[in-house]
Amino acid sequence: MRIGIISDIHEDVIRLQEALMMIDERKCDEVYCLGDIIGFNYPNFGFFDSRNASECIRLVSENCKYVVAGNHDFYSIRRLPQHDAGFRYPSNWYELDYREKKKLAGDQVWVMEEVEFDPLISSSEKNYLANLPEYLSVEVGTSAVLISHYLYPDLPGLHAQFYHNFGPVEDHLEFIRSRSCSIGFSGHKHIEGAMLFIGGKSRHIPFGVVQLQEQLQWIVGPCIANGKKQNGCMVYDTVNNILEIIPLGTPPRMMQTVYV
Repeated sequence: MRIGIISDIHEDVIRLQEALMMIDERKCDEVYCLGDIIGFNYPNFGFFDSRNASECIRLVSENCKYVVAGNHDFYSIRRLPQHDAGFRYPSNWYELDYREKKKLAGDQVWVMEEVEFDPLISSSEKNYLANLPEYLSVEVGTSAVLISHYLYPDLPGLHAQFYHNFGPVEDHLEFIRSRSCSIGFSGHKHIEGAMLFIGGKSRHIPFGVVQLQEQLQWIVGPCIANGKKQNGCMVYDTVNNILEIIPLGTPPRMMQTVYV
């Protein structure tokens, strides 16, 4: 089986169409989306005039067999996570004004009001996002993969931090194992290429083709949206255990600040 994997679209319909075309050219059997279908802030992305949240939701819903929610999807519909990762959200979190939320959040979780544009989506589109799971365990032949926007217990990526040491990663690897999976795929970090976490070590994988090992591992892939980093998608060949990381054609946007 060949699986196309996309993540972090952020309303960039042009690059989403390009990625789906590349995945189709590689004759993938299924396509998985790792979240953040919507969520646009300027100047971090370079496609203000062509952003289209509704069309991105339509394309994902029609082309992707499995989809999970990301932090921007959560914010757009004012949704609280099942796994709070240690931050106790008050039940009226989204009714609080900005200063109250910022005081409670500190440096722990994103307060999206700072930069987020309204995606201008319909009630049915909000309902679609509301029903997306935080993670999925998907059977692929004789094995299974786990897909999530980020790592356990911050599966949607709502916390305002990224993990580079192996402590939190080991927790996520155990979460992958506990769901009877041997490999996990996530997005969220907008990496050029991918990051592979395996056997207590991590390494960057540039765009191209890599032979994966037959052991427990977690892979964090690139974003679709045109931003600071070179964007791309992935194709996972489950039979031959090969991962292709594919760059998209748009050069990265030059900017000074990054908010994800």
